Amino acid sequence: MLKEKIRTDRLLLRPVIVDDAIALDALQTWDVTRWLASVPWPQTLADLKAYLAKAEMENEAGISATYVIEFNGIVCGMIALHPRDGAFSLGYWLGETYRGQGLMCEAAEAFVDAFFERTCAFHITSGMFVGDEPSSRVQERLGFATVGETLRYARPVGKMLPYYETVLGRERRFGRYAA
Repeated sequence: MLKEKIRTDRLLLRPVIVDDAIALDALQTWDVTRWLASVPWPQTLADLKAYLAKAEMENEAGISATYVIEFNGIVCGMIALHPRDGAFSLGYWLGETYRGQGLMCEAAEAFVDAFFERTCAFHITSGMFVGDEPSSRVQERLGFATVGETLRYARPVGKMLPYYETVLGRERRFGRYAA
């Protein structure tokens, strides 16, 4: 599992720490949170600190990889791989002011590639709620394939919503075959 920092041309991806809570909290507007499955709305700073403390422990134990994304030394979002249904599932978000610059594609490519390079995993899963076009573009660029449509509980809105399930295999990511 990932534990080390990852650098790209413009970004630093590093494991989260509880001290990131204030910066992350400032970024989690309704327009960000409404597309996430498990984040409460409104989310309190105490909720976020508890999540980050757990994430820190899981990072250290090699259970998950939960990272912040920094742009020009400023925290601008998060990206993570967590165990879910027998695979690792990718989740990510950026603060509103950082969207539209290709930052999430850059972060996700580096994060996913580092994961595949450091593990023997055959694939990762992800997904998005119907209508989340920015997430769809990120996953399309990485090579994810939609494998199903279901309903998934969206905690911020408190109800089941249509959700696309996606998967990305190691071989497909590295261009060894196309779907």
